[in-house]
Parts: sequence; structure tokens; C-alpha cells
Amino acid sequence: MLFSKTLLVLAALSTSVLGHAAVAPALGVKGTTVARNNVQRPSTAKPCGNAALASIDTSTAVPLSGNSFTVTATNFNGGRDGSTQFTAQVDTTGKGTGFKAATVSKNGELAPKGTGNVQITVQMPAGATCTGGASGNRCLVSFKSAGGFGNCVVVSSGGGNAAAGTKAATKGTKNARKRQHGRDFLAGLEETGEAAKRMIARAWMSRDAA
Repeated sequence: MLFSKTLLVLAALSTSVLGHAAVAPALGVKGTTVARNNVQRPSTAKPCGNAALASIDTSTAVPLSGNSFTVTATNFNGGRDGSTQFTAQVDTTGKGTGFKAATVSKNGELAPKGTGNVQITVQMPAGATCTGGASGNRCLVSFKSAGGFGNCVVVSSGGGNAAAGTKAATKGTKNARKRQHGRDFLAGLEETGEAAKRMIARAWMSRDAA
């Protein structure tokens, strides 16, 4: 009897530590779906849970549309533990620090009856500009459900790579102009030298004729 009760307690405990809801695409995951083992326990100290912040560049990113974006919340259990009602915070540096509250304009259910997917739409904080990642255009967004589960998502704006490309192109154009100016200068020197040679030759010819 005691053994049976112990098994029931262990089963209950194992269920309670499993992740019950997450948001896709998740930090550290390539693709647009999440599994139960991608679920984190976001906290003040660790807004992204135990996910590796360094994976911001290799994770699938959600593109910003204007000042908002939409992600997919998946719950693996019903009830409050599997809540798809989330709060969101944004870190524009992508370093996992300095998170600021964002507005969830379209949310899920506090206590869904079953499992499934729901679309979540988030509006970025006023004036927020993504500057993180190697491309300089990625943000981290921390999602935490009413049940205490969640994870981080990578969001990208259109400015980073395009701006880098424009900067490189501008630098290339300037360098090309400098090279052209150098060639023009050398050509001018050569032309001046030839003219000087002709003048000297004429002077010698005039001297010989005299």
C-alpha cells in the first residue's frame, strides 16, 4: 500500500516538473514548432530559463511586421498549468539583460480545456530597436505563461543585414573612387613628363640649329 502511494506521489511530482506550454519558434531551436523539452521556467534571474543565449544567431527568428509580431503558443496539458495566456518582455540588445514589458495584443486562454496551438501577437515597446546578434538586428523576447512556463523567442527587424550591406557597398564605392583618383593622378604625371621631354628635345634641337 505504501509502495503504491509512493508511486502516485512520484508520478504527480514528475508531471509537475514537465513543461506544459511554450512559444514557437523557441530560442535554441531551428524550425517553427516546439516540443515539451523546449519548455523553460522563465524567472527574473533567468528570463530565458536555461536556454543558451548564445544561440540567438542560430535560432529561427520571427520577423517584425511594423512594430509587432505573431508567434504560436503550444500547450501540452489542459488547465491552468497548460495556460496559453502569456506576458512578454523584450531585450533589444539580445544579451539577455534589460528586458522591458511588451504589450500582448492577442493572447491565449487562461485555462484551456485541452491541448493545442494558439496565435499570440505582441506589440514592441515604444521606440524599441533590435540591435542584438551578429547581424545587429535581433531581439530576445521572454514569454511566461500564467502557469509559470514559457521560453524566449528571437525576433528580427529588417535593418541589420541591409544596413550592413549598404555600409559595405558605400565603403566599396569610396575605395573605388580613391583608386580611380590615384590612377588619374599617375596618368597626369606621365602626361606631364612626356610634355617636359618634348620641350627639352625642342630646346636641344634649337641649340643645335643655332
